[in-house]
Amino acid sequence: MTVAITTASVLAPAGAAAPMVEDGVLVRQAAAGDRAAFAELVRRHQGKIRGLLLRLCGDRSMADDLAQEVFLRAYRALCGFEGRASFATWLYRISYNAYLNHSTRVKKFAALPQGYDAATVAPDDAHSAPRADLRRDLEGAVAELPERYRGVVVLYYLQDLSYPEIAEILELPLGTVKTHLHRAKRLLRTRLQGWDPGWDRGEDSDDVAEATP
Repeated sequence: MTVAITTASVLAPAGAAAPMVEDGVLVRQAAAGDRAAFAELVRRHQGKIRGLLLRLCGDRSMADDLAQEVFLRAYRALCGFEGRASFATWLYRISYNAYLNHSTRVKKFAALPQGYDAATVAPDDAHSAPRADLRRDLEGAVAELPERYRGVVVLYYLQDLSYPEIAEILELPLGTVKTHLHRAKRLLRTRLQGWDPGWDRGEDSDDVAEATP
């Protein structure tokens, strides 16, 4: 049975389904036509998806539009979700592809908007820059990275994903992910003299040695 869905119905209010139900159960229910189950999936994941897209494209309105597109794409593709990766990882992949399609269409990178405050799009955690001014500088520098590096940095540092998860989302070899991250950090240090984010999550020379150019 086909279920009609609109942007308004996708971005449903909280409380549409039991919050303790696992994502996998909700996915199966949503694939069977349960719109309340899908609304709960949206409620759980829309903040991180919008945050990812905002960090990638740097425009709030565009991030909102792309987030809606992501969840519409996800809804239509639920029957094809095989569960080999988590639902969140699957959404990240759809989000990154939606961003790439947008980037190709406009053929330019959007600048970070005036008054951009990173703390409003994702919760602070142990990896957040300790000072607001440094964080703003860092966000601006990340926005200027080549696209192939930017995605890795955003997913690793700002979304707190692992190397294997990033490789899955970006459909890249694990070694390439490590190489991109290493080179991105060098670029960031060059642009932010003395930059030391205190975000060392264990990557070291051994990681880089395994990477492919």
